[in-house]
Amino acid sequence: MKGIQKERFTDLAWTKGDFNKSTISCSQTTLSNWMYCLKYHLAPYLKFKKEGDSISFNAGTFVHDYFQAILIGIYKIEDVEAKFRNFIKGKNYSENDQAKAEFLADRITGYVQNHLDALKEISGKSFPKGWDKEKPFSDWYNEQYMKKTLGVACEGFIDCFNDEFKMYSEHKNRFGSVKKNPNPLTQKKKPYTYVRPQKINSPQFTHCIQTAVYSKHFNHEYKPHLIYGYDDHYKIFDAKNCWELSPEGINYFFNKFIQINIQRQEMLRIADGSIKKLAMMIGIDWSDIRHYKRNFMLKSIDEGDIKKLENFYENL
Repeated sequence: MKGIQKERFTDLAWTKGDFNKSTISCSQTTLSNWMYCLKYHLAPYLKFKKEGDSISFNAGTFVHDYFQAILIGIYKIEDVEAKFRNFIKGKNYSENDQAKAEFLADRITGYVQNHLDALKEISGKSFPKGWDKEKPFSDWYNEQYMKKTLGVACEGFIDCFNDEFKMYSEHKNRFGSVKKNPNPLTQKKKPYTYVRPQKINSPQFTHCIQTAVYSKHFNHEYKPHLIYGYDDHYKIFDAKNCWELSPEGINYFFNKFIQINIQRQEMLRIADGSIKKLAMMIGIDWSDIRHYKRNFMLKSIDEGDIKKLENFYENL
């Protein structure tokens, strides 16, 4: 039995003055510093409106929730397409996103099924025995960087886990994109065409960070799996075929998680509760802001809020 651990408190650097960040997450960690500052400090400070609907985010959430519900016996695969088409009915998508939504509706069952098939492959004949979803965690860390310790908890949910067989899996989707149909003979009937996603040969940095943090939660006793779902196949990364998920890779990416967040903690400390000081230190990528509709992370922000952001920097 573990001894009683000393109670930890959030470092004031995260909560002082204009800042109100009581926890962090894996996904926040992998954003660039300026994007992190915009999403988690400037947006609430400037009172941005709720971001508009995004088919990529919505479809990703749907696939994620639905395959997990099938995994534990709540939903059936036969109902996926109808449920998705009903799910997207009330969304206010841009023309481009609406076209993508229609293409994805034709393929959505394949995405859900392939996440289940991937879990079946890593489980063998025991599938679905022992599997559960959305394991919550809230962890503190003692590792140091720059002789500092991270003074904030990391919280989140682990997609799928199996306590009996000591394994876990993180799931991602590889959606395609749409573009205007260049053929004048078919443009009227089919104004958009679907571009299939490229096959992935190695896991993304963002997802490696997540997987490493989850491994730390399990004290490195559970086998990690990173699964990318397509509509017609899936790709499984694990310690056997991927250095990033080997013990050395897991340690590398966890260290990066610690370094990034302690660096941010110390920037917040220097800012001393002032959002203006933080904004001056971090700066912003004005090229991305100018063309924000082309950026996956920015395109759903209201145009008025983009102007509000520019005015904020003009008047620092």
